[in-house]
Amino acid sequence: MLSGLTSQREIDGTKMNLSKGVILLFLSIIFKVAVAGNSTMVYFVELEIEKSVYSNVVDILGENAQINVKNATVTEITSTTDCMLNETHKNCLCMPGNTWSEDICKNHACCKDESCSLKPKETAVCLSDKRVSINGNTTMSEYDCSILCVKEKKGSDEYETLNQKIRDKLAEHYSTFKYFDSLIINGYSYGSVVVDYTVKILGPVSINELKNTAITLNGTRLVTTGLISIQVPEDQPIDIGSVANITCTPPEALGEVKWFLTDDKNKTTQITKGQEAKFTKDDRKDIVALSGISESWKGKFTCVYTQGTIEHKASGELDIALLPEIQARSTPQFPDCKTTSPPVIPCKIECNIPFSKENYTVTWDPGLSDVQVTVIQGDVISYTAVKNIYCKENNDETVEVSCNFTNNRSKSNSRKVTVQLPIIKKSSQTCEPNEGWPITKSNYNASKNCINSAVGLRTRECKNGTWQNEISSCVNKDLHVIEKDVQELNKGIGFIKDSAKDIFERIKDSTTIKTFNSFANINASISILDVMNYVSQQQKNKWNDTVIPDFVNSISNVLNDTNAWKNPANLDTDLSVKYLNTVEEMVSNSNLSSNVSHNYKNVELKLCNDNCGSFNTSVITGNGVIVIGFQNLHEILPKPKLNDINAIPETTILSITTVNNNTSGTKRVEMTFDYSKTRLPNHEMYCVFWNVSANKWSREGCIWGGATNAELCTCDHNSAFTILMSKDKVTLPYMEELTYVGLGISIVSLVLCLIIEILVWDAVVKSDISNFRHVAVFNIALCLLFAHCGFLASAEPEKTPAQWCSILTVVKHFFFLAVFFWMLCLSFVILHQIIFVFDHLRKRVFWGLSITLGYVCPILCVAITFITFRNGEAGHYYSETTCWLVYKGTLKGSIYAFILPVGTIVFINLFTLAVVIMKIATPTVSEAKARDEKEVAKSMIKTIVFLSPVLGITWIFGFFIMNLDLTQKPWAQVVNYTFTVLNSLQGFFILLTNCVGEKKVRDALVKRFKGSKQSTHSKSESSSRATSSIIKK
Repeated sequence: MLSGLTSQREIDGTKMNLSKGVILLFLSIIFKVAVAGNSTMVYFVELEIEKSVYSNVVDILGENAQINVKNATVTEITSTTDCMLNETHKNCLCMPGNTWSEDICKNHACCKDESCSLKPKETAVCLSDKRVSINGNTTMSEYDCSILCVKEKKGSDEYETLNQKIRDKLAEHYSTFKYFDSLIINGYSYGSVVVDYTVKILGPVSINELKNTAITLNGTRLVTTGLISIQVPEDQPIDIGSVANITCTPPEALGEVKWFLTDDKNKTTQITKGQEAKFTKDDRKDIVALSGISESWKGKFTCVYTQGTIEHKASGELDIALLPEIQARSTPQFPDCKTTSPPVIPCKIECNIPFSKENYTVTWDPGLSDVQVTVIQGDVISYTAVKNIYCKENNDETVEVSCNFTNNRSKSNSRKVTVQLPIIKKSSQTCEPNEGWPITKSNYNASKNCINSAVGLRTRECKNGTWQNEISSCVNKDLHVIEKDVQELNKGIGFIKDSAKDIFERIKDSTTIKTFNSFANINASISILDVMNYVSQQQKNKWNDTVIPDFVNSISNVLNDTNAWKNPANLDTDLSVKYLNTVEEMVSNSNLSSNVSHNYKNVELKLCNDNCGSFNTSVITGNGVIVIGFQNLHEILPKPKLNDINAIPETTILSITTVNNNTSGTKRVEMTFDYSKTRLPNHEMYCVFWNVSANKWSREGCIWGGATNAELCTCDHNSAFTILMSKDKVTLPYMEELTYVGLGISIVSLVLCLIIEILVWDAVVKSDISNFRHVAVFNIALCLLFAHCGFLASAEPEKTPAQWCSILTVVKHFFFLAVFFWMLCLSFVILHQIIFVFDHLRKRVFWGLSITLGYVCPILCVAITFITFRNGEAGHYYSETTCWLVYKGTLKGSIYAFILPVGTIVFINLFTLAVVIMKIATPTVSEAKARDEKEVAKSMIKTIVFLSPVLGITWIFGFFIMNLDLTQKPWAQVVNYTFTVLNSLQGFFILLTNCVGEKKVRDALVKRFKGSKQSTHSKSESSSRATSSIIKK
């Protein structure tokens, strides 16, 4: 029968009548017995018949479902192609269930179900739409690669023999497939012998058959096409911004599918869930749903199902009618009808697009003349036209011109850009040309192209006739390319894990070039990182150790020039907040395992399991954390505003994140900042963190270590931390008021004390001891009066002239020292009377000692200090802000010319007070039985009360103040208030204890004012009563 199915068009020299001819192409399957079992072969038979007998022939062939021949059986005789033949050509159609072969599709562009016109002698072949192509890769270790894998031996007898053996062996397995057509060996490669081959199956194949073959042929990998059906939109090309579904349907459930896109540059990328791509499933159908389609999706879509060593693929093309990115400008930008003499100004309108193979129709609104199209440098197509501005006739402030690009393959979409031409009239206010900027109409922006191949635009506003700062959106070209690549990932084209290393390395390189430091480039870099992190989270990807070095290097580089962070539009640096949030989120989304520190100029990143340091800080934590230290970031982050607290921030900001974003365990963290070593006395420190939700600094959950541990901050959460120092000292409320009121009372009291001493002197001074005591008290009161007056005179240093400030400092220095040296005189007198009971102090000795100590010693101290500290120079001897001596640190500054002698005297006087108390507490043998314990206690209390003011014992609180910081609450407040009250009222206490409190003085005053005279009885004063006579009421 097969011999009768001939494609010959001439039989016995007689030509058939082609005008009525019909050609049928039949597909026959032959089973034959072979050594390996049943094998198959597909034959194509072309039958040319008269049109009139077409139906009869089809019926006869259909009735013969099986034809037995010698050693073979012909079955499934199926009509695949139907052609109508005439003199010049034949029109062919594929029968249902068949499609044009790849050769016809390639050579004649007949790829779908449409009719195809061919020459009469050309064979029209339609094949089953369920045909399968198998690309195989099998390892055969039993063969020698030294012959098959060497190109030079290809074609040799040895090569051909081995090649045929391998082909026969493979054919034994694949020829058993029902619709087996051919097996072609494509080549060999090393790895024992790896055979690469292609198998054509002209019909459906069961998946189990493929699995069994892959198992039988050990070391085999198979890739099939045709087993999976794919559906793409039929009505192509589709428009930009539209929606489209690509659907793959396997013959049975094959598990998870992977999607790939191959672009016009033959780059294949896996498709993921993104802004423009979503995955859905409907029974066995797997669908990629595209929405808001961009030009990125133009190309070949491939779905891949993998089962073991077998991949099943299907591919389909998606054609998109692209629309261009348009950049438009005019020359001139501002038609000048103010100074231009011609009544007509020709304005050249230029619309540029990237070079494209798409066919665009460009229209202008309104219609313009002199339209031209040119190609610039091979990658830009420029469309230009001329718009004439008629100065006398045109009353418009601005004229608008639009260029509209329509893709001839698009159904409805087009894209246009409008150019505005502000017309400068005689009444218009303008900015004159400046540094390359053209004359510009007021309240409009002039624009210029970027330099150095950057992408974007430079603009400058003319505001009320004055040029404003230039605003540049120019981004370096390499950075712009990275932006586009990251946006592709965001759309759903590609996995971030596959391209992260390359992108981070490119970002690092782009941040190191000289032209990087601009707001636009920094903004672009942070936006890239932000989008990358978003895509990473969407794809459930974690940043690993391989990308961290380039990441840290990049975020360090962007901090090199903090001035570049100022937004030229409003000069703020709010971009730093986005930077910090992005970096913290990326670190939270990391999966780090290496303890290697990444240290760069402005950023350090470390994985800490217990404690570690960064720049001038250290961190102690019980859990594993990632610590990032930032330098320079404090300069651009929003300044802390903590309830109107004026504070200076630390130069280092620490960001702390738990390893792998672990939320279990405590988040308590201790940080030390070396910055606190520069803390000024009585200045409070604040531990703060960046509150992302409130977008501001906050102290919640953070505690400062206090003055005793000023470098420590302890927080109960993780975030970005720093420490601040208050610009203002801690102040005590009402301290100045208490001081001035106390001084006022003391001055009045001291004046009264001096008056009283003068009035009662003759009446109370009857012995040398009383003379010594009253002389000392009188001089103490006199010197303290002058010292307090000097203190009040310098109460407002900022209003005091420098010369007077210096004089008042010397006055206070001298008289306060004189007060303490006279107190020392009194202390010596008391000690002498207690220790040398029977050896009375002579008056001459007392006066020599007291004058020397009371006045000569203070004068010498002040003079030496004045000369030593640059002859009383401001800032060295005295401070212009306080009109008092200068403190410059421990044992540094002129203040120690006061502290050291006063401290020594107070210590001596305290010793004297202790000796007196011991004397009272240990009476003589004769008095021991007669004295009551209560009386002793009262005497001791009276001694302390009466002697403390005149011996300066209360000044001991001043030494506590020196060692107590006002931030040490509440003890510092208690000590300061105590010192202020006791010492500002010292004159008042002297009045009470040594004048009004002494009975002799009170009696003398009463007599003085009553005018009566009473004889006084002299009593011999025994040495054992010397102390009591001093404190007796």
